[in-house]
Amino acid sequence: MTYSKEELEEMVTKMRSASNAFYGMACATGNHAFIEFTGLMNEYIKVCQEAVEVGVDFTECTAHTGKMLPMKGYHADYLGEKLECIYGPSLKAGENAEILRKRLGL
Repeated sequence: MTYSKEELEEMVTKMRSASNAFYGMACATGNHAFIEFTGLMNEYIKVCQEAVEVGVDFTECTAHTGKMLPMKGYHADYLGEKLECIYGPSLKAGENAEILRKRLGL
């Protein structure tokens, strides 16, 4: 692990603070889809917290390393719901759908 459990827990706390600050500012915009980004962040934070609890350094889990976050199906479902709300119609349309599938390796 790159970071200790204590360092990772401190990062999670800081990420929660950043998300909370973002939420207030996002709400002030009045744009529902923009506010939904808070949900994406909060779900990432939940997955990171769960990773710490099972001894996984979430900072090492990216497309660049190929290491996976320990994500459950309900996390993926929630992320899909948020992405659907924010980008759904645009990502489902024609060429964009194929580009997204290719990018995600689907």
